[in-house]
Amino acid sequence: MKGFKSKAFTQTLLGFAAFLGWGAEVPIKDNALAVSDEDKQKLQDALGESFDLDTVLGAINKEITEAADAEGSKQIALSAVHKELKAMLDQTSLGAEEKEKLLETDANDAAGLATQLQAVNRDLTAQITGMKQEIQKLADSAEGDVPAAIINAIPGAAKVMHSASHLFASNKGYDSFDGRNWNKLAAGHTTMATDFSDKVQVEKLNGDVDLYYRENPDKIKSLHRDMFGLPAFWPKRLNVDDKVSDGTIVSAEITQARKLPWLPKNKQKIEAEEGRIFPVQIDAEFIGYNLQKMEASWLNMMNKEGSQAYKVSFVMFLVSELDKKARVEDRVSSIKAIHVATPDDATEAGRMINRQDGLLFQIWRAIFVTKKLKPFQLGLPTTANIVDYIDALIKALPDDVREQFGLKLYLSPDWLKAYKRRYEQTHGTYNDYSGYPTNPKDYNNIDFEPLVDLTGLDCMFITFDDNIEVLENIPAEKGKYHFEMLKRIMYIFADYKLGIRLIHIGTTTKDGDPLEFKVQSIWSNDAPLFKSDFYIPVFDDETGVVNAKYSNLEVSAGWKTTITEFSNTYEGQIIRVKGNTSLAGATTVADGTKISLTGDVAFNLKSGGTLTLIANGDGTVTEVKRTATPEALPTGTIDFNGTTIDANSGKSFAYKGGAATVTAITGGVEGKIIVINGGAGGALTFANVAGNIAIGSAAVLADGDDNITFANIDGVWTETARTIAAA
Repeated sequence: MKGFKSKAFTQTLLGFAAFLGWGAEVPIKDNALAVSDEDKQKLQDALGESFDLDTVLGAINKEITEAADAEGSKQIALSAVHKELKAMLDQTSLGAEEKEKLLETDANDAAGLATQLQAVNRDLTAQITGMKQEIQKLADSAEGDVPAAIINAIPGAAKVMHSASHLFASNKGYDSFDGRNWNKLAAGHTTMATDFSDKVQVEKLNGDVDLYYRENPDKIKSLHRDMFGLPAFWPKRLNVDDKVSDGTIVSAEITQARKLPWLPKNKQKIEAEEGRIFPVQIDAEFIGYNLQKMEASWLNMMNKEGSQAYKVSFVMFLVSELDKKARVEDRVSSIKAIHVATPDDATEAGRMINRQDGLLFQIWRAIFVTKKLKPFQLGLPTTANIVDYIDALIKALPDDVREQFGLKLYLSPDWLKAYKRRYEQTHGTYNDYSGYPTNPKDYNNIDFEPLVDLTGLDCMFITFDDNIEVLENIPAEKGKYHFEMLKRIMYIFADYKLGIRLIHIGTTTKDGDPLEFKVQSIWSNDAPLFKSDFYIPVFDDETGVVNAKYSNLEVSAGWKTTITEFSNTYEGQIIRVKGNTSLAGATTVADGTKISLTGDVAFNLKSGGTLTLIANGDGTVTEVKRTATPEALPTGTIDFNGTTIDANSGKSFAYKGGAATVTAITGGVEGKIIVINGGAGGALTFANVAGNIAIGSAAVLADGDDNITFANIDGVWTETARTIAAA
């Protein structure tokens, strides 16, 4: 043979020959390697299943065919082997004389060359094996470390060892003792708290946070997922920088009976549903003392038994503590928030509840502004009607939707509990105590999905399980905290983007359209989506025009411009404008062409009262009512107008009815004290009631200045004091 054209094939064949012990003869038959099945299996086992042995053997056979001489020699060109031997010798640790001696073998001595090849191959194999063993030995023990110390062992708890250079002997950079006093403190190498006014310490901490995030991406993902708290089946769309949209086409009926004239009826409409992602900021600052308190909390945590006790370093603890609140706020804002842009000249931090447009606001806007969602007119649920109420909600669905799979009924956990209890009361044979129901009665295709952030609300809605989408840009951004220091204060900040959207809501139709519910992908009751005391702030842009993005508005403390118009209203919108007693001066909502106030009297915003308006179809608004003082906060006093008092409902009571006599005081426990106040409506009289009320003499509470105090003694409400003005 004249030799192979490819050096790679020559090296491969030499390796096969050495591995299989072919010696001077390479088995070639019909210009191809005569490799037995047993030899093939040996090679495949040695090279691994992923190695394509058949392809390599085919290529070698092609080279053999091309290199075969006229005599059909079965020998590999010995000169090529000699060159490969020299190349292999250069990779060994043999001395120059030893290499030269081996190369003295006659290039035409096939047996000698094969012997030398095998010897060199054994030498290389031994060297590689030795290096692997040394590398593994070094990997198993940290440099210069001796695991001799024990971290704050607790009697009866497992002893935790650390090395000479790393907390927990973890060999992780953020657990190193070098430049990290907090780790030394945890290991007992020092008793001094960390000086977080030291710039070097801050730089170490900042670098460790970044290192932790790069080394533990799975832990970070798990931390964010576990704390987010939104349904896990909601799909996520990543790499969203600003907005996304999906077009939905709705078609009217198309078929008809055969007829003579050409009468097309293909009516179709395409609408795009847009989702928006919102930038979120985390700005925090710590004086060194506060960070030392966090360091102390971490050390205290490490002295507790349990699965977490010895599995956290200070960086992990710090990150998780910062993340906890942020992830809760991600969840709450995704459901309940209404976005309000913070002015560039703001002097107060923005509120979490105003950082993005949440799910409830999107539903509210679809009902009242875009009219894409027509709610079912069901009124409010009660604990008595909840089972029938949910049944009515489901039966109101379009026929072709009601029986589809993948539907989710979202409601508050409280209403789900009420459903379970009422169902148990009305179905005496009910004996399933395994937990709360997962489906409404008779509808196994619909799943209950309680959302904790609907607690206190009566709203409920049904949609498909893949119709709500979480929007993110880069998920890892949510926890990449950065530390900076200035004037002994540490500043911590992070930036990320988050949003949520309904992929398809519906198509705008006229009221009363028979298809109004069929073109929707979300169906709801008509209960309020926000509590009555929920207001969004409005900031003064000095135009005098207020954007009525939501119906309840509260002017910020910096407001100083007279309000002359409300924009972006819809006909019938009830607008409440709450004043602010912190305003620098008297500022008003003025009567004018766009605002019609009762008696043309301006409303003083500094009073702190609330002005209620209704929007007209032409964009103007008209006053409904106003209050001149801030809304009184609850005092804990319970108003009543009957002749019985339920002591379980509170401690202080105020009578609001006409002249009457108390017949009983119910509820309460031994030793409880209650105070009952009179009112302006009529005199309230107390007298002895056997076994229930014990009073020294008849008492008449003529007005709000009169009161009487009772204590529950041996099950009887006994008078202990009274304040009654002389007649």
